[in-house]
Amino acid sequence: MQDRELCELIGLRIKQRRTELGLGQQYLADKLDVNKSTIQRYEAGTIDNSKKLILEGLSEALQVSAEWLRGECDTYAPEVTDRRELQIGDAMTQILQEIHMIHADMRDEELYFSEDLLLLMLREYMTFVERFKDASEKYAKLSGRDEVAVAAGFTSEKELNETLFLRSIFHTTNTFKDMSEIIRLYPKAPQEARARLRQLLQEVRKEDCV
Repeated sequence: MQDRELCELIGLRIKQRRTELGLGQQYLADKLDVNKSTIQRYEAGTIDNSKKLILEGLSEALQVSAEWLRGECDTYAPEVTDRRELQIGDAMTQILQEIHMIHADMRDEELYFSEDLLLLMLREYMTFVERFKDASEKYAKLSGRDEVAVAAGFTSEKELNETLFLRSIFHTTNTFKDMSEIIRLYPKAPQEARARLRQLLQEVRKEDCV
């Protein structure tokens, strides 16, 4: 394949994958630390986009292999399938970088508190996803239970389904309420806030083992 043809093919695949993920050209420009116009030219194939470093940057940003970008294979099974997944990955990477950066500027007690808070959020999120999925399948789409709802003291089937749904995710709403109270407590009683946070994190860990 001629160099020009290769560059054009790479450009087409860059645009294909970027569009598939719902990303703008500026996102890639920021990732590769180049101007947006450079990404435009990469996609048009008017400048050399086949260099190793460029392909490595593009493949990492777009979550595909350099081989696919070069046309050496026609199929791929990317782990990331949409923009939100990519943004979550970016956010998690940024969080880890921020933790390392602020470590020197915070006292150990403050750092541990913020890290425990993050751990609790992440663990509770995993619990939420499982229960949210289950509740959505069980209650959100159910119908034909008006008689059951009235017999149970509800005004309608809709009210019954909403109540059952909220009960399923009550643990998450309650946990975030507790977290909010702990954060508000911290300026007044930091030791008590840290102790309550550790206790709450231990409770979530125990639930993970059940």
